Amino acid sequence: MLLCLSFLLIWAPLAPIANGFAGSHSALPSARMTPRLNDDNIHSESTSTACEKSLLSNVNRRQAFQKTAAFIATTAISTLVHPNPATADIEGVVSIPQSSAPPESSASNVNGNSVTVFKTKSGLQYIDIVEGTGISPRYGNFVSISYKAYIKFPDIQGKPSKLDEFDSDGAYLIKHGNGRTVPGLDEGLHTMKVGGKRRIIIPPKLGYVTSGLGPIPPGPYGRWKLNRLLDRMIEVKGGNVIFDVEMRSVIEDEADQGYYEDESLSPEDFNTLRQNLERSQQAARGNA
Repeated sequence: MLLCLSFLLIWAPLAPIANGFAGSHSALPSARMTPRLNDDNIHSESTSTACEKSLLSNVNRRQAFQKTAAFIATTAISTLVHPNPATADIEGVVSIPQSSAPPESSASNVNGNSVTVFKTKSGLQYIDIVEGTGISPRYGNFVSISYKAYIKFPDIQGKPSKLDEFDSDGAYLIKHGNGRTVPGLDEGLHTMKVGGKRRIIIPPKLGYVTSGLGPIPPGPYGRWKLNRLLDRMIEVKGGNVIFDVEMRSVIEDEADQGYYEDESLSPEDFNTLRQNLERSQQAARGNA
């Protein structure tokens, strides 16, 4: 009797967890669970019946956990083989737009000078004023830049609108790729080289799409001005955020754990991961 009650006390609290796993993955066959017995049922049922139900519940729970673990392992492998592309949109989903396609280029006239404007797949545009000679940043690096930031509204009746400056900084440090920088600025920095100067023209969907993104003016007046300009962009339904950037230096983060790496998983690393998962599953079945 004491042995049966021990089984009930150990396994009965796990019933909601096992039910939660079974309910989260409809593809798994549902394991039949024995409901937790209350005090009246314990006194009314015989000792042999309670033991049989407790043991049956124990087996069913173990099977449910094993099948759930196998499902999670399969899903993890599938995600590594077919990773979802990162996106950034106006609804506030902020991450680094990554694309292997080369940017398109077109000739444009700025202040009487012919320049080449590059446009990426995300809609970002940039003009290289000075092409740097140093290294390009990798995701996870610290990047030191100097910049001036503007808002440019659409031209009115063919008359060019002026740039409204709202911020500047001579030495601004960012963690490249951590999701806390304006998405368009982060994308534009990724292909720059140290010593380079670039004008980055950011469409609204890659700009200040959510709170907590930098850079922002340090003082209250600057922040008020930025908010006013962003509200104006909404009113006129157009405009761009523009950064004139110089890349000063790229610094490797010695504490980085590799979470920001650009490369995908190599076939050798993937095979090692798969073998480790298979061994873990075999060990789990052996202990069952």
